[in-house]
Amino acid sequence: MKALIVDDEPDIREELGEFVEQLGLSVELASNGEDALNKYFADPEIGIILSDLMMPGLNGLDMLDNMNSAPGADHRVRQVIFMTGNGDTQSVIRAMHLGATEFLLKPVDLDLLERHIMGARQQVAAERARRAEAALLKEQVSLNEAEISSLSRNIESAYAEALACLAAAAEYKDPETGQHITRIGEYAAVLAEEMGWTPEWREMIRLAAPLHDVGKVGMRDSVLLKEGPLDEEEARHMREHPETGYRILSVSDYPTMKMAARIARCHHERWDGTGYPRGLTGSEIPVEASITTLVDVYDALRSERPYKPAFDHEKVMDIILNGDGRTEPGHFRPDVLEAFSAAQHKMAEVFDQLKDESVASPDSDRREVL
Repeated sequence: MKALIVDDEPDIREELGEFVEQLGLSVELASNGEDALNKYFADPEIGIILSDLMMPGLNGLDMLDNMNSAPGADHRVRQVIFMTGNGDTQSVIRAMHLGATEFLLKPVDLDLLERHIMGARQQVAAERARRAEAALLKEQVSLNEAEISSLSRNIESAYAEALACLAAAAEYKDPETGQHITRIGEYAAVLAEEMGWTPEWREMIRLAAPLHDVGKVGMRDSVLLKEGPLDEEEARHMREHPETGYRILSVSDYPTMKMAARIARCHHERWDGTGYPRGLTGSEIPVEASITTLVDVYDALRSERPYKPAFDHEKVMDIILNGDGRTEPGHFRPDVLEAFSAAQHKMAEVFDQLKDESVASPDSDRREVL
């Protein structure tokens, strides 16, 4: 996905471009409305438009009006964020009428802008996946059996990509170590297989488990990126991320997203009731969340950290099965723990196949433990 930055001031244009690239998006730059239209229509990958409102020649509102009235405009998915130093009520009303999603006043708060951009990215990815699914399903009646099989694979791929984008949104806000998110999904699928889950449900948890920390996109940077221990208020704020993740994911009716919402909300709950945010106990905790909790602990212990070396598989299994004062077997659902022990060599294989090449930053290590 690409973002189109439109501003007639070169310094602002370049700075915004660099900022958006740091969020993991490819960027196109345009100096005015006419230039922006040419680049937008030439590149279907552009899904986010970040534009100044007042510019010489074609202003931002007229630019958006041209985009809306062009042939095939309904087939493009986009999110439009306007910025202006002197916006008025009529401009805001017209902007929203034309389909703008956000209206920010200059100088723009970069933290706020980041949240809007990442939210726009999620919306575009999800809508593209939905449209791809709908279009493919519409053609299903005219396909033979081989084409139907291919159609299903394409839909699953598009859906998986949308879920990966959501997981990546959390990564950009709170970077995990290298392949951590990928490993979490693979561990969860292996453990689900050991517990006798069907292939369809195993695939669901493989896609859903990596979204467990998506709620961290709603955390304040001053807390999320703080070096050193958190004070009481900061710790309370950090512990809000499970409920934030649940609110983000629960708006979807897709079964995989519903599972992801339950995981996000409950992956810090413990079997013995000592977890958070609701202090659930026993079978009150969804089994998919219990699976994700255990594999997340395993991966954290296996991974190298600035404050500790990577523990080998045998030491990690000893900590999980026997406890070390911080991690205790009573934290985990018994049948999940039993299946994990039975499948432990497969877990070790997943880690070895997707091993990180370098250690993560101190910030991400502290946040992973929370």
